[in-house]
Amino acid sequence: MRATAWSLDEFAVADGFGEFTPAETRVPAQSPDDLEADFQARLAVERSRSEAAAYSRGRADGERAARAGVDEEIASAMALLSEALANVQLHEARWVSNAEENIAAIAVMVARHIVQREVNADPSFVRDVVQSAMAQYPLDQEITIRINPEDLHACRASIEEAGRREIRWISDASILRGGCLMEGRERIIDGRVDTALERAYRSLGGVQA
Repeated sequence: MRATAWSLDEFAVADGFGEFTPAETRVPAQSPDDLEADFQARLAVERSRSEAAAYSRGRADGERAARAGVDEEIASAMALLSEALANVQLHEARWVSNAEENIAAIAVMVARHIVQREVNADPSFVRDVVQSAMAQYPLDQEITIRINPEDLHACRASIEEAGRREIRWISDASILRGGCLMEGRERIIDGRVDTALERAYRSLGGVQA
């Protein structure tokens, strides 16, 4: 007969109170109700975790969407602001341009008034203008002088007496007093007052011809 190994652990040992303690403590089996309760508890925990994760994702998506919406609104507002600023600058430039033209027009009106006053007060004014234009032509060249009828009587005699030159006088009421239009073989000198004032107006107001 074959002997088997054994140990003291296989036997119950009496404790200090005379009771016996089993060598192994067995875990009592859970009842179906306990298992169901444990499952439900774990399921509730997992559900809470899932809901929390979903809430976090939804909140992050919402924040991103909100930021995107705000960015779009800011971009739209900046575009409108830039357009408004451009319009203001355009109107400002137009206003400045109009102001310059108005100032130039006023200056020309004043200059014209002064010229007319000088012509009426001093007949020699027209004579000096005509003589200055005549000096641009050779003495042996015939010239034609168009001049206002009132100025013609004031300066013709004195100019013809001053020197011998072939001059053809034409009385032209369309030419303002104080000016003249002189024609030679090779050139035309426009000494009309209105033409000079127009050039001054364009120069002062920056107006293109």
